[in-house]
Amino acid sequence: MRCTMDHPYFQRHKSFKPAISYTPQANLGIVVVLPSYNEPNLWTSLQSLLNCQLPQCDTEVIVVVNFPEASPDDVIENAISCIDIVDKVDKICNNEKLRFVALKAFDLPKKHAGVGLARKTGMDEAAWRLMQSASQTKIIACFDADATCSPNYLVELEKLWLDYPETAACSIRYEHPIAGTEFDQQIYTGIAQYELHLRYYVQAGRFIGHPFSYQTVGSSMACSANAYLKFGGMNKNKAGEDFYFLQKIIPHGNFREINSATIFPSPRTSHRVPFGTGRAMTKYLENNTEEYLTYNLNSFLSLKNFLFTAQSHLFNPTDSKLAQFLDEQPDPLKEFLHANGFTKAIFEINSNTSQPESFVKRFFLWFDAFKLLKYLNYAHEHYFDKQPVTAAASSLLSLIDSTYQQEKLSTNYLLTEYRRLDAST
Repeated sequence: MRCTMDHPYFQRHKSFKPAISYTPQANLGIVVVLPSYNEPNLWTSLQSLLNCQLPQCDTEVIVVVNFPEASPDDVIENAISCIDIVDKVDKICNNEKLRFVALKAFDLPKKHAGVGLARKTGMDEAAWRLMQSASQTKIIACFDADATCSPNYLVELEKLWLDYPETAACSIRYEHPIAGTEFDQQIYTGIAQYELHLRYYVQAGRFIGHPFSYQTVGSSMACSANAYLKFGGMNKNKAGEDFYFLQKIIPHGNFREINSATIFPSPRTSHRVPFGTGRAMTKYLENNTEEYLTYNLNSFLSLKNFLFTAQSHLFNPTDSKLAQFLDEQPDPLKEFLHANGFTKAIFEINSNTSQPESFVKRFFLWFDAFKLLKYLNYAHEHYFDKQPVTAAASSLLSLIDSTYQQEKLSTNYLLTEYRRLDAST
């Protein structure tokens, strides 16, 4: 299907105009979108993609070279340098099956300038170009300008969609470097704890039975062009854009994970975003702390019985049964549910469902990943203290697998085990 400006997505986003002048290859099937803002390591990332095994379909790498309005001269000079790097890599590649192209996104309005808008700019362009292609495979993959990847990255992306063409989106295995000489040891120590926090969060969500618990790392995600257009595209968030984007898609099914290829994100610090890996590392170093704090395991466990019993007890309940169910919840959850219109939501869900299965689906569209995060933040503000991530991860691991003891385990050991868990589920 050729995509035109009459497509509903582009009708809603009338400011979009294709920026790349040359016509997409007829067999274009993968477009990797890579934002680059004041980036010192772009060459390394592009070299990693250049070294990838080539898939059957053609691939483009769109580097969105961006900076906000009124940027200083050194940032503008870096942007010009990055464009030269992209052109140089494309000439080195010299292969129509793998093209590298710079997309200029200069002088972005300060109100919106950031990683979300940069990704959106590139992903809109990618969707447009893929919809001009005759290839049955139409994949938009996100990458970062300080990340590298295993050589099978592109072929494993293609393989997923060839094996499961209905796939809407996926997360790709990632591993931060936790040893080496490129960074100070404190950074390696910090990034190991931060990645453990990310994996603990997902595994805790899965342990309590929340169905939308997946990794949502911006450099390690991909979607079909059709899903991108269907679910409204990327947002302009300056941080957390990856979580918000994927959580629009995940609840509707056909979400998968790739564990046969790996992305290696950078552990470097950053002041560019209000939260995320770079900001977390900056705070870790500034606070001069030994342990990264994460959500208390008890805050997750306070939800486990609720999420399980809600599925069987809240389909067409009487007023008294619903009131009793709510009264039986732990205090932090009871307060949170009251404050978030739980009773009204349950009756509205039931008024729109006729079968238990459809009730469960709608229930989790209400108590989705955003509501889960909102509850955890509420519970920690009023009831729970955050825990050192090694303590929380050790306790959860002992619940997942009783062969583990709750003794203090090293960060790197725990991270290895959590990486194994993520790869096996």
